[in-house]
Amino acid sequence: MQSSSRNIGLDILRAAAILGVFFCHGITITIKDRDILGPFGSGVELFFVLSGFLIGRIYFRSSQGESFSFWNFWRSRWWRTLPPYYAAILVYLIVRLMAPAPGLHWYYALFLQNYLGVTGFGPSWSLCVEEHFYLLLPVAGVVIDRTLGRRSWRYLLPAAILLPLAFRLLTPAFLKPLPAQWFWFTHLHCDGLIVGVYLAYLFVEQHEVFSALKAPLKFLLPLAPLTMLTGIVWQHRPESINALQNTMYALGYGAWLRYSYDLRWIPVQPMGRLFRWAFQGVALCSYSVYLTHTIFDPAIRNHVLGEMHRGLAKSAIVLTATFLGGVIFYFLVERPTIRTRDHYLKRNRRTLPEGSPMVKLSDEMA
Repeated sequence: MQSSSRNIGLDILRAAAILGVFFCHGITITIKDRDILGPFGSGVELFFVLSGFLIGRIYFRSSQGESFSFWNFWRSRWWRTLPPYYAAILVYLIVRLMAPAPGLHWYYALFLQNYLGVTGFGPSWSLCVEEHFYLLLPVAGVVIDRTLGRRSWRYLLPAAILLPLAFRLLTPAFLKPLPAQWFWFTHLHCDGLIVGVYLAYLFVEQHEVFSALKAPLKFLLPLAPLTMLTGIVWQHRPESINALQNTMYALGYGAWLRYSYDLRWIPVQPMGRLFRWAFQGVALCSYSVYLTHTIFDPAIRNHVLGEMHRGLAKSAIVLTATFLGGVIFYFLVERPTIRTRDHYLKRNRRTLPEGSPMVKLSDEMA
């Protein structure tokens, strides 16, 4: 199931991100009215940084020549993300027939729910942020490349990291009353994606700078854990502090990505190989688990095991069954989607000249 070519450092981050979100949504632990696991939901912010790094590398590599194609860029990404998303919506609607849950609106099909209102299938708000970003990045990129030049990214992206923060601070003054889910708006919640794209730019265009960043960024490694701890201790914060929190997570997780990227782990002992296999397996299934865990968890907890007394045993059964549901979804839906896309890209690759930007894109998407 795992490929030796996968980056183990990024896989560990993916595994940590999904496990944080999974346990945050599946377990509630309170001490003196403080939600201890709530801040682990910041795994979503880590996913944003990872996604920005992935999509940024794809853009910067595929746009190095003169034959960049918007359609090829979008098609490859949508082929990867949309079929599992729509399949998860179908699963949600089927499960809803047996276990009552909020209905979905037509705009879920167009990824507009983070602006028009999330009524059910909660995790989909973050997929909207990513899909909007995937749509706009190449458009903004081509405009910047052709007007300001490729090197301007090095200065524009650090400044752009602060834009969502500025929007979050200014929005309450212009939008009244504030919607309950206003923090989910794409333009207010793309800090991590921008940080990831910045690291991707340095990786592709100025790799010596990317390499040199590892030493100074180690001082930012405590930033994300400290922000999580602050979220536990100080849960009733002013909105201005909440607005800053997303930026702290983006910068902190960006440091973790840069530091983890160079990790090399080739275990010799069986236990080490088992741990590596587990990390990579969880990372591979992370998108499927993220899509389905809030569908299966309440259905299993409240309806399948509704008569079972609450306790550790019930939580263990629910979490195990929910995670296995995501793994099954991966093998039935996500993995065939990836293989179909990769087969198409590899077949097209044979018709491309050596050195073509689309050859690089095929390598990156595989």
